[in-house]
Amino acid sequence: MPTYLQLRQEPVWIAQYVPANLDTVLIQPLRTFFGLGPASIGAPGDNNHLYGRHRSANWDRTSIYCPENKRYYGTTDARDKRGDQNWYRAIDVGITGQKLYDACHRVDSLVRSGQLPGLAEWFGTFDGKTVVGWYEGHASSSDSSHLTHFHGGFWNESADDADTMRLVYGALTGEGDDMTPEQDRLLKECHQAFWNGGGSLGRITDEPWPDTVGNAIAQKLDAMWAVIDEIKANQGNVTVVITEAQIAAAVRKELDKTKLGT
Repeated sequence: MPTYLQLRQEPVWIAQYVPANLDTVLIQPLRTFFGLGPASIGAPGDNNHLYGRHRSANWDRTSIYCPENKRYYGTTDARDKRGDQNWYRAIDVGITGQKLYDACHRVDSLVRSGQLPGLAEWFGTFDGKTVVGWYEGHASSSDSSHLTHFHGGFWNESADDADTMRLVYGALTGEGDDMTPEQDRLLKECHQAFWNGGGSLGRITDEPWPDTVGNAIAQKLDAMWAVIDEIKANQGNVTVVITEAQIAAAVRKELDKTKLGT
């Protein structure tokens, strides 16, 4: 591992910087929301980070300290070739426990439903036991440090995009969610059951739905399963992704009609 003195000898190390919107729209507000400082929430990687989006694309391509077999990471896709090549393109958020689990569910829903195209990768956990995430278009995992923090990496072209940062902020904090706590809990349970690790499909318990959900919403969820059953029957044992965002859309539609839970 190189020392900071060694790293500072390279102009490409010195040239790296945090994009304005990554800093002011995401990092600073997250520090305020969670009450954490730069050591817990930030973009630059320390001297253990010798490749990837905690480094600039230029650093990954040219630094003598980046492993040769890792220079491709975050540098070859067209979306990584656009934008300032000296930008840091990632963020770590040092939250743990239920805060981390909830944040990961919300980010996963946005990514899988195509609502967060600027995020190239994320890693975290739903339960504190298994690292889950997403990498450049597919489900992925990473090392066990992500059981105790959230990592998000942006396509270089999106690293200074204010709208992307607002979406990530909302997903990580849950701000702007108009569901009641009971409804939010049930959505997370639905999402966990549908996602169920490894792409397999697991049904939700047959116990009666609480009154706060209502028959209309339960019927919509049952209808989703009927569609999945039909697809599997006609096309074999295929993987079907049902996101929390899709479930939430159905729930909110019924809430608007019936004012359930209010």
